[in-house]
Amino acid sequence: MDSSGHDPQEMNNTWVVLRAGCDPAVTRDLRVLRNLRYVEQTSSSSSSSSSSSSSGWEQTDIQPHMRRILTEWMLQVCEDQQCEREVFPQAVRYLDSYLAQFTVEKVNLQLLGAVCMFLASKMRELVPLTASKLCVYTDNSVSVADILQWEVAVVSRLDWCLASAVPSDFLEPILHALPFVQSLHHSKMRRHVHSYIALTAIGKVSVFQPSAVACACVRIAMQRLRLLDAAVTSHSVTKFLASLLAIDLVSRMFDLSFQSILIFTLPSVQQ
Repeated sequence: MDSSGHDPQEMNNTWVVLRAGCDPAVTRDLRVLRNLRYVEQTSSSSSSSSSSSSSGWEQTDIQPHMRRILTEWMLQVCEDQQCEREVFPQAVRYLDSYLAQFTVEKVNLQLLGAVCMFLASKMRELVPLTASKLCVYTDNSVSVADILQWEVAVVSRLDWCLASAVPSDFLEPILHALPFVQSLHHSKMRRHVHSYIALTAIGKVSVFQPSAVACACVRIAMQRLRLLDAAVTSHSVTKFLASLLAIDLVSRMFDLSFQSILIFTLPSVQQ
């Protein structure tokens, strides 16, 4: 990529991106979950998103439904570009953190969303999205120069702290630790949980801790896929997840996140 944000081989359709698979030696190590919990508690973007939940909607020119329209567009872009699953929730986390602290004019909302995807893909992708490609998705309503200028503004206003945990980060360690789900169901579980995580980001459930959102999405997926034996209750699953992540999932915070996720998830997901 050159200094203008263009990819010199962007028109070449021969790109093949090889993605690394999960390393069981890492995902089955409980220290990963402890480190993720530390990151979610200390990252500035996480704190900002959480604070926004208590202070309410601070924007004057932007209505909440505009944010939903924007995040739905962002999800479509990420899916169309086959981005890593973590890119979209990471981008929404930047978006919510920025909106919680700084007023944005309506005319610049899509530009902000494009910049957040630009940053998230740099953090999470082997081959990040290019600024020129994102301009195409806006019907060229923004320019490469706009994206590069706002990129500097956004990261500086977020104190250059872009490393944060998202619910998707918790999935693999949780999945490999679950004694209730056989490995042959892991693929279906992943697909459902990632879908629920994306929907919670659209529905602004992202104001909750990523670990709580991840656990709630796992619990919902297990229920909807009917993977629990008759002897295993939802409460026992919650207690196991609480012990696994050393958090109080039985608290009111988890109940709120679980109910909110139920509201914002679709009635059915392709199985």
